[in-house]
Amino acid sequence: MQNYQELWNDVKSVLKDKLSEETFNNTFGEVKKVYKEENGTLYIIVPSVYIKATINTVHYKNISNIIDELSTKKLRAKFVLEDEVKEDNKIITNKPALIINNLNQNFTFESFVLGASNRAAYLAASRVAENPGSAFKSSFNPLYIFGGVGLGKTHLMQAIGNYIQDTNENFKILYIQAYDYYTEYSKASRDKNWDAFEEKYSNIDVLLIDDIQMLEGKKETQTQFFQLFNDMILNGKQVVVTSDRPADKLNNFMDRLYTRFQDGDIENINQPDLPQRINILKRKVAEQTTKNVPDDVLNFIAETFTNNVRELQGALTRVLNYSEFFNQDINLEMAKESLDVLIKANKANSDNDYQNCLSVIANWYNISVADILGASRANKVVLPRHIAMYILKTKYELSYSKIGSILNGRDHSTIINGCNKIENDLKNNQELIVKSVEAILKKL
Repeated sequence: MQNYQELWNDVKSVLKDKLSEETFNNTFGEVKKVYKEENGTLYIIVPSVYIKATINTVHYKNISNIIDELSTKKLRAKFVLEDEVKEDNKIITNKPALIINNLNQNFTFESFVLGASNRAAYLAASRVAENPGSAFKSSFNPLYIFGGVGLGKTHLMQAIGNYIQDTNENFKILYIQAYDYYTEYSKASRDKNWDAFEEKYSNIDVLLIDDIQMLEGKKETQTQFFQLFNDMILNGKQVVVTSDRPADKLNNFMDRLYTRFQDGDIENINQPDLPQRINILKRKVAEQTTKNVPDDVLNFIAETFTNNVRELQGALTRVLNYSEFFNQDINLEMAKESLDVLIKANKANSDNDYQNCLSVIANWYNISVADILGASRANKVVLPRHIAMYILKTKYELSYSKIGSILNGRDHSTIINGCNKIENDLKNNQELIVKSVEAILKKL
């Protein structure tokens, strides 16, 4: 019978030879104990959620290969925290009741699908969850996470809250949408009754505020929020903020507020790449059904629906429902049939969005969309064309080849040069360019 502790010790010896001394010590120095082996899974105890995240995102494939080489049986490694081991052994008894909060218990680090698009944000969130507030005050407080709709910002934010609540039962954690904060403040101000408002926001240990851009232009609410935010930061309490854009792109915001956002750690979540989209679908399949969903179906969905996780979820759910309603096995032909209406709708919506973008730019510069798409090199046309390239890239996050196809078949290098030109003008504060781009984005 194989000794699994010896196996893990041997795996660490191989890792030590492969990694730098600093990397090995920082990541694996305290990863010493094998908890158990069960049904082909080797459970290994790690000291922190950050170490766990680092191993799973950076080193897991390498570890799996080493285990395959050294083990006499097929094994997979699973890294667990001491608290998870205690829960497994039912050691924890008479655990205090959790403070009631509005966190979604399904939004955890374990259920968050990692990939290149969100790894940095995940690792930052792990550090905050492990050391909320003053421990990382200089660099991780506040934590500001931005990205498009449906990419996992709320999931990651609430994972922080759920982890902190599990490990610090007495912490007061509040998750709230920014618009709800505005509504509550407005009601308290209108009714001249501040008791409920002040009670709710007093003595918070962790504030999770979602979609901060919803406070744009709401000066009185921003002032009130700044006071809450400032008090929490100064007292070593943790603040996590999400937005659909970087802090310096917030419109009609108090300078001192978005400057304070920039004092902490700012992380971006981008659109998931193809491997990540496939992994997301596999996770959703495991959660939703016992049906067999072939790999070619998952690949088709992942290649077709590229914008965000919600879109992927909707497409998969439609395929599963179609299979159920018509009592059919899931295959590629059936998946294409069931998704045809969504694919056509997405294409129409996208084409309309891009056409609207070009129309807004053309109207701003008093030219026609045909001018932007045409071959003219006149200055009055070239600048709007470059701005169109830049906005299609940054706002709609399109590939250079996709932008080229929208702009009448222009090549990859032309699009890159146009985007770089506008980006440099904006960085150098070319006033007319800055004002024009801001005005166009506002209209869009």
